[in-house]
Amino acid sequence: MPEKRGVQATDEVKAEWSTAYKFYLRAPGDRFDKKKDRTARIDYVAQEMKLTRKQAKRRIRNYEAWQRNIKKGIVRP
Repeated sequence: MPEKRGVQATDEVKAEWSTAYKFYLRAPGDRFDKKKDRTARIDYVAQEMKLTRKQAKRRIRNYEAWQRNIKKGIVRP
């Protein structure tokens, strides 16, 4: 299924991932504990976008995977 990477997600979906990641970067977190930091940031994204925590986590994870695939040259931005 690698040939389908980046083709399934529409531009609107990718824009939503980008928005979620911008909130993630802006979010206050715990800079001394990596796990609590990520948890706090994901909670902030969920609150700002009015999503459940699971939905926010999925959008962040999808954005990060998308960026990794761009870097590897698997998909185009």
